[in-house]
Amino acid sequence: MEEKGHIAVRFDGIINGRKISPLDVDISEIKEIITGVESFLYPTRNEKNDRPHIAYKIEEGSTLHKFILPITGVILFNGLIGEIANRKSIEFLDYKRAEIIEKFQRIAREKNLEITFYTSSSDSKELKITKETNYFNVAPSFINTEFILYGEVYQEGGITPNFHIDTKEFGKLTVSATKEQILEGEKRVYKIYGLKASGKQSIETQKPFDLKLENFIDYNPVFDKAQLDLLIAKATPNLSKIKNVDSWLETIREGGLYE
Repeated sequence: MEEKGHIAVRFDGIINGRKISPLDVDISEIKEIITGVESFLYPTRNEKNDRPHIAYKIEEGSTLHKFILPITGVILFNGLIGEIANRKSIEFLDYKRAEIIEKFQRIAREKNLEITFYTSSSDSKELKITKETNYFNVAPSFINTEFILYGEVYQEGGITPNFHIDTKEFGKLTVSATKEQILEGEKRVYKIYGLKASGKQSIETQKPFDLKLENFIDYNPVFDKAQLDLLIAKATPNLSKIKNVDSWLETIREGGLYE
């Protein structure tokens, strides 16, 4: 059985004129702390599904939240909080972990509490978050990029020219356009269109926003059976010469030549 250790999150401060104690912590706050520590250790869905058993208890002193888990998780947590404390920044963290530290920073400022993270490791690091610290991520939460979108246009026009498109990949999106772009060509409502748009993409959700139409793309979903039959007829004589079709296809996929 793997050796176990613990992660500690201690809250110090004054509530209602007295030192904070476990009885001052609402169950919703306990849930938020537990979820925060779990997601900091295992930020992705797959990591959560595969994570080891983690036990929890709350103790006096002033309010001490303890998480008991295998030592590998303790070492990971210890390394991360040590790096945060050393750099005095969370910009190097992935988005999810940075967001969790930001939440603890907001709690510290709003409730005037001191939050201390440490572990049972023999070389335990310590990270303190107070109303004076500034653990906020100043990195952008989006990137500027271009998109190729396909979907059904379900609304267009308006005082501010735009149209709304329902895409399979991102759901419903609003795309700004000029009056000339809206009026050009046929009515597009309830028809499938392809388009190129520029805009922003959320780093967290990957969803595009602030989209601007660049141009429409020719999109012809009509299946031409006659043309396909003609192409098959032309290819059949050569295909019949291939002794091992599976091997030939594998060679094509790998970019080689069939011999």
